Amino acid sequence: MSAFKRITFGVAIAWISRLVTAFSGLLLMPFLFRLINKEELGIWFLLGNSQQFISLLGFGIAPTLTRYIAFAKGKSGSDVNVDINEESKKEIADLVFTGQVVLRTLAVFVFFVACISGYLLIRQLTLKEAKLTTVIIAWVLLCAGNAIGVWVSYLNCWLTGIGYVGWEGVINTSIYLISIVSNIVIAFAGFGLLGLSTVTFVSGLVQRFATIAFLRSVKPELFKDKGTWDKSLAVKLFKPSLLAWLTGLGGLLIHRTDAYFIAFFQGAQSLPNYQVAYVITSTVYSFSISLADASPTFISQAWQAGDIATVHLLTIRNAQIGMSFMAAGSAFLLTVGKELFSLWLGNNSFVGYGVLIVFCIMFTLEAQQMNLVTSARATEDEKYVPAALTAGVLNIFFTWLLIKPFGLLGVALGTMIAQMLTNNWYAVYRPIIRLKLDFKVYLKKVVLLWVQLFLVSLSISFTVKYFLHILEMPNWCLILAVLCVCGFTFCAFMWNKVIDNNQRDIISSKLRHLINQN
Repeated sequence: MSAFKRITFGVAIAWISRLVTAFSGLLLMPFLFRLINKEELGIWFLLGNSQQFISLLGFGIAPTLTRYIAFAKGKSGSDVNVDINEESKKEIADLVFTGQVVLRTLAVFVFFVACISGYLLIRQLTLKEAKLTTVIIAWVLLCAGNAIGVWVSYLNCWLTGIGYVGWEGVINTSIYLISIVSNIVIAFAGFGLLGLSTVTFVSGLVQRFATIAFLRSVKPELFKDKGTWDKSLAVKLFKPSLLAWLTGLGGLLIHRTDAYFIAFFQGAQSLPNYQVAYVITSTVYSFSISLADASPTFISQAWQAGDIATVHLLTIRNAQIGMSFMAAGSAFLLTVGKELFSLWLGNNSFVGYGVLIVFCIMFTLEAQQMNLVTSARATEDEKYVPAALTAGVLNIFFTWLLIKPFGLLGVALGTMIAQMLTNNWYAVYRPIIRLKLDFKVYLKKVVLLWVQLFLVSLSISFTVKYFLHILEMPNWCLILAVLCVCGFTFCAFMWNKVIDNNQRDIISSKLRHLINQN
């Protein structure tokens, strides 16, 4: 299977997984809003944000380990199907074993540090309806599940590092669906916060051991080469992992501190409306970086082999498709956001177009930087720590400054301003220099494409909404019509401006074949 096909497979699995996750979330959220009181639901969202901080305690080992395994394979050649020579096999085996030992040690550390720090934080909350003991037990369960995830994450590093992207998504999505159904049952049964956290813990446990069983059944050869502990490799992993960790810390200070400000300044009951708007906008963003997320292994391998042309091709294509998806998705949300939330969660669930506009701007700029940064970091470029940490600190400052006069809008503005002053420009400038991209080509192929698609999608969507309002069509009809407009516009731009003639011929041929078969 070629690199393109493997990336396509990985992206397809990622998109299916995210579609399932998004629609499952759409299904779950109304039950949570209607069956769990606002304070417990706000605490659940708060614990979810806190769980992201637990992931920092992995200290960036997993992505660095994945990249080093890809580098080791790249020493055998840039072709994704290259036969791995003995030297590469030995290095990969030692990396996997060393990474396993390091991550197992970190798992124990993660559990105890997270439990203690979370307890100290929870003690500061003012609880009116939820019981302190229940919240603490829920937190311990989440910590245990995350520690297990750190422990066995070397398996995903191993599989992805040698080029098999997307396989873990099949298992994860299946178990996620089961957990969604379980959460709905839990909500109906009235088990509340403790029940939800139990489902999360059990799902994480099942998910990780299912991954081990899957690997042993379909790729038993991965377990044949027994590596050995190599202290020099562990030391070699440390520096880039630390830089990745610090960059991740900045990211979490940017995106995961808002909930604490809202909970402490306005009460946990104010968090759900803000959080669901954030979640649905970030879902669009997550789709926009799917290609970039599936590509680092192949970019690392091509960079190691000196194949710069492939690096440029993958980076520009990822940015084109990702930014185009963000343009169409933002146009959809800005046109029918209020109608969507009202239909989905009921009245008084929409946070307001002011916050939604800020989210769309913020995630659009972040999608641009992440599509570029992901490629640059795949080449061992970890120069983003100062910008990321500065953004995190500025976010806390601006949020603290703006939340009192502007409320939830001030929280969103604080994050956007902090990003604009730091990451949004530096994390675009640095990758372009590192990867030796032509800036004029990038502007023409990526930025101009985004501007055109966004304006076309938004203008047509508002026109359709205007006429449907005149006809007094129901909200579901309006939402569906605008979704079709944005989806069709996205596909049309991809067909005419992104894919090349050869790819068009292949797609046309396959479509004709399917039509003739039917």
